[in-house]
Amino acid sequence: MKALIDQWGARNVGIAMLVVAFLVLIAAGMIGWEAFQRGMGILALDRAQAAALTDDRLATVAHGREAAGWLPAEPAAGIIAIDLSNPAAKEQLARLELRVPAKQRPIVAAIYALHQIHHGGKPGSSLAGGDQAVISHLLKLAQGAKPEALTLPDSDPPQATLLNYAAQVRFRAAWNVGEREAIRATAGELRLLMPKHPDIKGVEAVLLALTPSVADAAFGSHINVLPRGTRRDLVLLKLMTLAPERSAVLKPLLPTTGLPTTGAGK
Repeated sequence: MKALIDQWGARNVGIAMLVVAFLVLIAAGMIGWEAFQRGMGILALDRAQAAALTDDRLATVAHGREAAGWLPAEPAAGIIAIDLSNPAAKEQLARLELRVPAKQRPIVAAIYALHQIHHGGKPGSSLAGGDQAVISHLLKLAQGAKPEALTLPDSDPPQATLLNYAAQVRFRAAWNVGEREAIRATAGELRLLMPKHPDIKGVEAVLLALTPSVADAAFGSHINVLPRGTRRDLVLLKLMTLAPERSAVLKPLLPTTGLPTTGAGK
């Protein structure tokens, strides 16, 4: 340091050190601000996901928009901020796809394809292998096909969001068709992929009822923890048809009046 001062002068060295310190301070401030933004964005995302699990769509979108404000280039934040039930959301998805980094655009493209299917459209075939396999499967279900096994490529897995959506659609399709084995298989998929789904207790009840190795006592204990109401009663009525061997457990739980005689599907 003394040699440097002798060569450049104490004043010049002092100014240089001040400049370096100022630059370090700016860099630290920028890093700190980015960390603060990311932290706030993650907190907002957590609140949005919690609202989604309780089926509170307005709160989900509100917290999602807050997250997107903090994390504009994060696909998860941008997607959850968009009301996908709105057909006009395709314009927001198109803008988001241009805004996020290139390596994350397949995520938005997959959600855009999902949005098209949800609103009766037919997406193209330009997605990655795993995503395209799920979208093609969902298109068949939308056209009335029975829920067969979902075949996925080994080397190109689909987005988790697509798999979660497909699990719900597959279970609903199997339930509507009334095929016992398809219902049991898709209930297992849904239970595995979405353990925090708001209706997961009902799905578990269906899975237990249709699994021969489960004893009546275990099945009955699970039924007793389901919230009472029309939804539970309709599920029990459908299970009477699907699993007549469980009638000893189900009959005492069914109400005698107040239920429709048809339309017991979910």
